[in-house]
Amino acid sequence: MVVSSSNLLEYFIFVIGLISSFLVGGNNSAIALGILVSTNVLRRRLSYLINAISLFSGASIGSITMESSIYGLVSSQNFLLLEIVLSAILFSSTVTFYYLNKIGIPASLSQMIYPSLASVVLIARGTIGFDWGKFDFTVLSWILSPLVAITTSLSMYFFLKNFLKSERNFIREIRYYKYGLIISSIFTSFVTGANAIGIIISAGLISEPFYITAPIYATAASLGIYLSSRKAVITVGFRITRLGYTAASSALIGSDIISEVFTIFGIPISITQTIMGGIIGLSLRSFGYDVQRQLKQIAKGWIVSPMLAMIVSLAAYGILRSILGL
Repeated sequence: MVVSSSNLLEYFIFVIGLISSFLVGGNNSAIALGILVSTNVLRRRLSYLINAISLFSGASIGSITMESSIYGLVSSQNFLLLEIVLSAILFSSTVTFYYLNKIGIPASLSQMIYPSLASVVLIARGTIGFDWGKFDFTVLSWILSPLVAITTSLSMYFFLKNFLKSERNFIREIRYYKYGLIISSIFTSFVTGANAIGIIISAGLISEPFYITAPIYATAASLGIYLSSRKAVITVGFRITRLGYTAASSALIGSDIISEVFTIFGIPISITQTIMGGIIGLSLRSFGYDVQRQLKQIAKGWIVSPMLAMIVSLAAYGILRSILGL
């Protein structure tokens, strides 16, 4: 049985999507899982299980609105060329995402994929169709989502603070804190699966239909929680809960509301930077070194992530075209 170049690229895209789902699931779940582990509101095993189930649910069900976030963004009469483009983009973004997180620079997969797609489309010189309007709106969402998250997180904080202030039963108040942390963690994992893993699922649709791709990628993302998130969980968890339990819950829930709204409308955003916007919003109560450091980290990720991904994707695109003689 002879396997065509198109079949090989489909297999390649699907496998890279699996790896990417695993890495993103493990990395982006550190925030949601970290607040449960660092505060001990649930046992460690139960914390992992709850977040894995929530991430799986978001990726396998909630991601349906993200189906056209990549697969519907590009088009070509030459199907093999389209596969080459998606192979190069997904490969470069996954490698870059892994490398930047390894050296401590916060990275967003969406902020690698979309600039890389745009640069390859320009190099392709009209052979690849591209929805520039959707691309422009996506880039705008990366700016808007953290800014809106700052407002919603602060609003959520003052609401919860006033609500808990009226509660005079100490045991019941502690219970509310516990429920707030659990809910915010579950919500964060679900939104991460729906939006971040949803983007990867959209790319994988060139190989297999949604009902196959979504649950398989969702499983890979959930395994990432167990096998690749442990180092970051404690560090990230303690960094967030330094804000205080009310503030930590407010930061996550406030930013997740914005992320879910964007997800419902099928708009890819940076989950990490939206959550960071919520954290910064609560930190602004006393602007200091920690806020300045987080702003610098976001700026560094904004600059380095897309630039490095574009370089790698253009190189991968050229190599694949040369190998396949296109």
